[in-house]
Amino acid sequence: MEETINNKNYLKINRACSELRRGGVVLLRLPNGEAGLFRAAELIGDTDAVLLSDLAGSRAMLVVTNERISMLGRDTNDRHSCVSITINKKTAPEILNLALGTPKENIIEAGIAVVGERPASLADMASKLLRLAKLIPAALLARIPTRDLSAQEKICDNHNILLVESRDIESYENDVAHNLRLVTRARIPLEVDANAEIVMFRSEMGADEHFAVLVGDYKASKAPLVRIHSQCVTGDVLGSLKCDCGQQLDGALTLMAENGGGVLVYLAQEGRNIGLINKMRAYALQDEGLDTVDSNHALGFGSDEREFMSACKMLITLGVRQICLITNNPDKIAQMKQGGIGVIKRVPLIVNANKHNEKYIETKLSRCGHMLS
Repeated sequence: MEETINNKNYLKINRACSELRRGGVVLLRLPNGEAGLFRAAELIGDTDAVLLSDLAGSRAMLVVTNERISMLGRDTNDRHSCVSITINKKTAPEILNLALGTPKENIIEAGIAVVGERPASLADMASKLLRLAKLIPAALLARIPTRDLSAQEKICDNHNILLVESRDIESYENDVAHNLRLVTRARIPLEVDANAEIVMFRSEMGADEHFAVLVGDYKASKAPLVRIHSQCVTGDVLGSLKCDCGQQLDGALTLMAENGGGVLVYLAQEGRNIGLINKMRAYALQDEGLDTVDSNHALGFGSDEREFMSACKMLITLGVRQICLITNNPDKIAQMKQGGIGVIKRVPLIVNANKHNEKYIETKLSRCGHMLS
């Protein structure tokens, strides 16, 4: 097995995500010894800022991403990935409003310090770990004044706090994709193909499970039709009219069946990989007038948080290295090529808009660069 599996560091990341989701505290440490205690801003109570400050020995600050601070009307610097905001004696509801409330003018009062944070800083790595936990990437962070490793570890021992190294966060997604394994497969008759097969994949690191749908004789072509489809419970299962995901799923499977076969890779990346709860939060913001990009930014996420390394590993495991990719998304093409998959041809997948998703589709075209001819 790979070194990342042998040393079990990935277990700390999984445990840290669980700890953060329950509102707990994690100690995060950089390679240079700098460390801090943090918890998810969306789960704090009224006394948590004071308790965190007392435990760390320095004042807690609110960390939000560049996307979020920009939506709050503050200029951002390209050198920074996030910012720290002084919270002084703010209550938990006031902090929560700063972290994920509906963007409004003057939500950050005059005189409040906003400090830019560079990539790979404590603030940046805390926001990355929160993303992995499918939480809003806003943290209540208190830096530990000392870089003495034994002193930091004593805090963890005395208060039963998990310590996470930033390097393990950096490598986690790559390691998960690299250690993805085929677990089982079974024939599942589908409307488009009575002999279709489902192939299940799971990482040895215990992350999300993905699957592939094999339609027809996909091996007959050196470059079979392939669709990389990200999970959309509302569209794929409930038939939501707010997006075009369900239509794209059905359309891709039909196209494969009509052309002799293909592979549909179904990734557990709900809401462009922000999770179902945050997707519903984004939908609520869209009801207030924001488009899909700005609603993600208002919550602190990027326009698209998905990664397609796992899809590349799944295809390679199935013996597929060259594909005709059914997509309108140029980023998906680029990521597949980076992952070692040759994209011989792009096959457009155009579906009819309706009055509920017209703005969604227009945003894909105008702001995400999708090729919707």
